[in-house]
Amino acid sequence: MKKSSLTRSISGKFTALFLALLITASGHAELPTLGDPTQQNFTPFNEYLMGKQFYLTLKANVPFIDDLEVNDFVTNLGKTLVSYSDFPDKQFKFFVIKINSINAFAGPDAYLGFHTGLILAAKNESEFAGVMAHEIAHVTQRHLARALTDSSSSPAAMFATILAGILLASQNPDAGAALIYGGQAALIQSQINFTRANEHEADRIGINILKNAQINPEGMASFFETLLKYADANNILSQIEYLRTHPLNSTRVAEARNRINTENRELRSDSLDFQFTKARVLVQTHTNPEQLLTQLEQRENTDSVSEYTLGLAYIRNRKPQQAIKTLTALTHKESHPWVKLALSDAYSASNQAEPAMKILQSLHTLYPNYLPVSIRLARALIDDKQNIEAINLLNQLLRSQKKPVIYSTLAKAYFAEKNISLALEATSYEYELEGYIKQAAQQIENALQQENLKPLTVQRLQARKQVLMEQVLKESKL
Repeated sequence: MKKSSLTRSISGKFTALFLALLITASGHAELPTLGDPTQQNFTPFNEYLMGKQFYLTLKANVPFIDDLEVNDFVTNLGKTLVSYSDFPDKQFKFFVIKINSINAFAGPDAYLGFHTGLILAAKNESEFAGVMAHEIAHVTQRHLARALTDSSSSPAAMFATILAGILLASQNPDAGAALIYGGQAALIQSQINFTRANEHEADRIGINILKNAQINPEGMASFFETLLKYADANNILSQIEYLRTHPLNSTRVAEARNRINTENRELRSDSLDFQFTKARVLVQTHTNPEQLLTQLEQRENTDSVSEYTLGLAYIRNRKPQQAIKTLTALTHKESHPWVKLALSDAYSASNQAEPAMKILQSLHTLYPNYLPVSIRLARALIDDKQNIEAINLLNQLLRSQKKPVIYSTLAKAYFAEKNISLALEATSYEYELEGYIKQAAQQIENALQQENLKPLTVQRLQARKQVLMEQVLKESKL
């Protein structure tokens, strides 16, 4: 069969895009080029560097969802599932990318990405958790690492292909699919597609993870069944990328269902957290916010989720007064903290800082160290020139969790307080957590150039710089 003109065009441009992605990755991450695994052992440190390059290249080229609530939900659900896996102490990184196709992927070294389209396609939490547990199982069973080790192709070449496809899919889903699955790239992709044995093993282990986490494992089978029905009924297989990288058929779905006992189907299937997550993703990614708002306003049957969605849509459409009215009414019948967080956002959008601050302070009393609340409150304090209060709040938060957003907000507070060396040090920690080690070291060097530093401060900064530079040197030698 002849290639389509689109496939021929994409194949012709593949080399340039491949090189552009590698240049982008090295420019942002200062990472070495990993060689052919047949020429050297694919060690855990190799896998760590490959995962880092994979993630940073994505970060540089694909829009990520930076919503505090969405990321908090996805990360906490992922951590819960991992805690019931064969490797509960393994460090996973969960993230959501703003692409409307239905897909999820496990990158090297436990980087798990989920498209916004997949979140919107899942009917309930158990369906989304089913996909997540399945991907976690691929990692814990080292399916991807084994595929890379056994492959005759360079891991860097294979992942550049996938990264290029994801990048194109963010702009044009058909073009992305054509790159990954058409022409010469198909030969590369076929070497890392999970085998049927891998898929069955991931199903089995994923279902056990769901059971142990007290989540209805039926969601895994029902979501896969839904994907097959979509593909059969609407002939949109090309848009369901998940089916391409995860071979699926009715027999496999039936086998998955056979592994689920009757009592397991009584486990929790959904949560308000997930439905609110879907609402946030829907409002943030909808291409026509005005049209979405009209549709939401015209709904006859409403519930907490639809009202919450409507409130968010009012905020996005710059109608904060309507949002305040809708969300205030919802707070009288729904105590979920995200409702009041949205209400505080509505007040902020209407330039009413005082009621927004009161809501955040009240929530902070109820939910101390809850990231979406604490970060919003810290930002509000900085806007209100209460920089010391924000600094104290963020340093308290750092005792329980280390997140880039905490350090970036802390840096903003220190800058506002004109404490430049501490601001640069906080930024250094932010960069380190994001994987930019060389840039993190540069921030420490900049901090050391500040005037009137105390001897203990200089000693602390020099020690940190040494640790970072040793890491840079270690990565550069590989």
